[in-house]
Amino acid sequence: MRIPNFKSEEGSILYKNTVGRLISPRVAQVILSRIAPYETSPTRRNVLDLGCGPGVLSLSIAAQYPQLMVTAVDSSNSMIALGQEEAAKQNLSNIDFRTMGAEKIDLEPEGYDLVLCNLAFPFFSHPFDSMREVHEVVRPGGTVFFTVPGRRTWEEFFDVTTLVLGDMAMMAKPFQSKFTQAEVLPNAMAAAGFGKLEEVRTRLPFHFESGQAVLDFFSELFHLLDYAPEDTKAEMISAIDQGHPNGFTMHYEVVLLSAQRSQMPETSPELTPSLVW
Repeated sequence: MRIPNFKSEEGSILYKNTVGRLISPRVAQVILSRIAPYETSPTRRNVLDLGCGPGVLSLSIAAQYPQLMVTAVDSSNSMIALGQEEAAKQNLSNIDFRTMGAEKIDLEPEGYDLVLCNLAFPFFSHPFDSMREVHEVVRPGGTVFFTVPGRRTWEEFFDVTTLVLGDMAMMAKPFQSKFTQAEVLPNAMAAAGFGKLEEVRTRLPFHFESGQAVLDFFSELFHLLDYAPEDTKAEMISAIDQGHPNGFTMHYEVVLLSAQRSQMPETSPELTPSLVW
């Protein structure tokens, strides 16, 4: 099993047509539901979409809230090109796409009221360093919203794979490791200096008409079963169809973490009391 290289031109298009079409927009709605209070602000707000991909979240915000100025950054030139192309098609003037990694966010310090990150955090190579970078660009009193997949994501499917494959189900371990970031994220936020951490979990249902449709879904997105023999795939399809004759529903667990940068002046480390989260 391998996770596609979404930074390449081919991978960017794959992401846009699969994750960007089927998963990311639905998860983005969880963040968008929190943006509405900023609509009534008397001043123009600056929003940063970190790890924006092809702009699923940032384009939606720019289109729905013209009074918000959106900066969308991603480390992939190909992803940024896709976002710019779509922004031009929609004639959006309040969005700026830039190629930039999360390891070094070269933007105005304290320049953003909101920092958003939709499912990109599990791919940060240095999550604690990246969160400190995020803290630098959020204004005092500003808010961050991050989504990551929870451990229960696709659990119904992995129950079937364990039943059918036994020890061979370990082939999905690199993929499932991305689900552990829900535990890493709050620690990274706290270590960076954010406070008022809140967590909300939402389970999004995905329904498939047949076992073949389920395997096609995972094969297209993540090449999850590329190395499984054809007879094993057939056994999995049969297990899903027999156990779920009316279709198979599995869930994507969205973990939304929000936090706020303190409005109080920050004290030096030696004067800051220890905090236990």
